[in-house]
Amino acid sequence: MSKKKVILAMPELFKIHELIIENLEKCGFEVLSLTYEEKEFKYKNVFQRLKKIWYRNILGQKDFKKRTMFRAVEERLNSLLSEHPEQADYCFMIWLGAYPKDFIAKLRAHSKLMVYYNWEALTFLKEDFDNIEFFDKFYFFDPFDQGKHPEYTEKLFPTTSFYFDSFRPSENPQNKILFIGSYAADRNNDIRAFCEAARSIGLEIDFRLASKKIEEEKAALGIPEVEFFSFENALSYRQNLEEAAKSSVLVDFLNRKHYGLSLRIFEAIGLDKKLITTNPTIVHYDFYHPNNMFYWNGSNLDELKAFLTLPYVPLAPGLKHKYSFSNWISCAFDIEPNIPIGLPEIDREVVENLNV
Repeated sequence: MSKKKVILAMPELFKIHELIIENLEKCGFEVLSLTYEEKEFKYKNVFQRLKKIWYRNILGQKDFKKRTMFRAVEERLNSLLSEHPEQADYCFMIWLGAYPKDFIAKLRAHSKLMVYYNWEALTFLKEDFDNIEFFDKFYFFDPFDQGKHPEYTEKLFPTTSFYFDSFRPSENPQNKILFIGSYAADRNNDIRAFCEAARSIGLEIDFRLASKKIEEEKAALGIPEVEFFSFENALSYRQNLEEAAKSSVLVDFLNRKHYGLSLRIFEAIGLDKKLITTNPTIVHYDFYHPNNMFYWNGSNLDELKAFLTLPYVPLAPGLKHKYSFSNWISCAFDIEPNIPIGLPEIDREVVENLNV
């Protein structure tokens, strides 16, 4: 029996595509990778910038910049597609912004089922909606996006993120609390409050932030024990997972643009790690257990100390498997059997009052 074929199209951010390919192959799929590394875009001259303004504002073509960036890899990706003229069973896309509309249309013609996912709130995906016509499923992960865009009810599907069940960490645990992420000014207060609390109770933290302006952003945060590094020197996602596996507790700071659960939450599930998060929605998910996950509001220090003494309670195997990539992709591709994944109904006003 021949393998089902998946086209994977996404930018190669932190090499997470490598784990997606690995996990797809573990699930028995043949993968045609149309991923590519996005380079930082710079206009060559003022005429190219004016051309962009002409295309966007006069001709109504919003993706001039995208097309210009994509041109460097277009020939290679088209060649790969032409080598596989038969229609693929599935196309899985992440971050539509990396691909121009005409190429997405070409992927639609090459695929029986087309699925899109993004770690972003729908509010920030306005241009992605210009391409929703090509997709059978357009996934979102913020619980407060449920019910939005009723005109796309047949396309929009709620889901969470996932952990990679193909990943097998090396065994070298250390008693430390880990956070690796990108610098965002709106998280500074949360990070400062946690570092101060950790210092007061003698916790060993390992906090690292990727930064575009290291000296400026390091000064803005003002926490000397937090390590800053450039995006060029960032760890791959696999290396991030290795660091997470070596830690005793993972920390997750809410991205204020949305309330969707980050990959860090699912890393904790997959690696059986305790988790501290500033995302108050965590308590509404079926995998939440007070021994395993803690909502840090910036001042509940006594509760934090008590949490760190509690033993980890393993999730039931079926519940843990529910959030694996293998089950996630089975749901996305309508492959039976699978365990359906949804998002909880949450009162936004209550959550935002908690997170003031």
